[in-house]
Amino acid sequence: MLRVGMIGLGGIAKSHCEAIAGLADVEVVACADLIEANRNAFMQKYQIARGYTSHTDLLADTDVDAVGVVLGHHLHHRLTVDALNAGKHVLVEKPMAVTLEQCDEMIDSAHTNGVKLMVGLTNHFLPSGVKAKEILDSGALGPLITIVSYMSKNWGHAKRRPQYRSRYHGGGMWLSNGVHVVDRVTWLMASQASSVSAAIGTRAHYQASDDSATAFIRYKNGLAGVVVSVGYADGGPIHDTHVICANGSLRFNHSNASGLRGLWIGQNDAWTPVEHDDWPDNMRLEWARFAEAIEKDIEPPVPGEYGRHIQEILLAAEESEITRSEVALPSGFEWSSQVTGEPIQTEHGWA
Repeated sequence: MLRVGMIGLGGIAKSHCEAIAGLADVEVVACADLIEANRNAFMQKYQIARGYTSHTDLLADTDVDAVGVVLGHHLHHRLTVDALNAGKHVLVEKPMAVTLEQCDEMIDSAHTNGVKLMVGLTNHFLPSGVKAKEILDSGALGPLITIVSYMSKNWGHAKRRPQYRSRYHGGGMWLSNGVHVVDRVTWLMASQASSVSAAIGTRAHYQASDDSATAFIRYKNGLAGVVVSVGYADGGPIHDTHVICANGSLRFNHSNASGLRGLWIGQNDAWTPVEHDDWPDNMRLEWARFAEAIEKDIEPPVPGEYGRHIQEILLAAEESEITRSEVALPSGFEWSSQVTGEPIQTEHGWA
C-alpha cells in the first residue's frame, strides 16, 4: 500500500483524491493546508486520517511514503525539494517549476535521496492519446511528417486565483495549459526539441500574464510541430491533435467539452473512428503508474528529466516572444537516470 500525503487542497487536489480513491493499493492518509476549513472538508469527504497546517509537519509523518504537490506553480519547487529531502517520493503537478534552476534542484534532490520524482503531465494517461501513440509508434502509418495540437478554452478570468493571472507566480495560459500541448506534441514526436519560435501575448484579458500563444517547435529528429494555446473570453473549446504521416493521419480529442471526444484514423481520403480502451480517470492511471514505479524501483513514466525538458521548451518560447527570434535549446541527448544515476543517451527521445 502506497500511503500518500496531499499538500495543497485546492480544486485539482479534489481530482487527485478522487482518482486515488479508485485504487486498491494507494491511499491518502494525510493532507496539509493552511486553511482549517479546507482540511476538515477534505478529511471528511475523502476519509483522510490526519490533517496538518504546514507541509513540514506532514513531511515529518513517518506513515507517509509519497506526497502529491498540487498547489500554486511558484510553490512547486520548494515543497518538492523539502519532500524529497525528507525521503518522500513526489508526484508534482505541472508545470514542474518556474525556472530550470528549480527543476535541476528537484532532480538532484530525488537522485541524492534515492526517491522517485514524477511530473503530473496527464496526456500520457489519456485513452485516445495512448492509443494514438501506439498506432504511431507501430509504424503502420509510415514515417511521421508533423503534429499540430490545440488547447483553446475559456480562461475563466473572473474565477482565476490571482497567482494564476500573474506570470511572476508562474501563471498565465502558456504555463498553466500550454504545457499540455507542448507535452503532447513532444511525447508523440518521441524526440527532444532543438529550437522554438513563438508568439505569446495577452489578447483577451487585462492581466499580468499571457492568455494566448502559438509556437513552432523544431525537434532533433528533423521534424517540427505546432502548438496553439488560447484562453479566450468567449468562444468554443478546441482540444484537437492532428498527427500527419506519409501513409495516414490521426486525429484525437480527449475533452468532452468540445463534444468531439474520440480518435479517428485518416486514410483513403476519409476519417474512420478507432475503437480503443477507455477508462474513467486519467489521474487514476497516473497514480497507479507512479505507485508501480515505486514498488518495482523503475523509472516513473514522466520523470523529472522529461518534465524539465518541457519546461525548457515553454521558457524558450517566452524568450522567443521577447526577442522576436527563434531560440535554440542548449540541452543535449544526455542526462542522468533517477534510478541508476548513470547518463542516459536516447536516439529518439522518450518512447
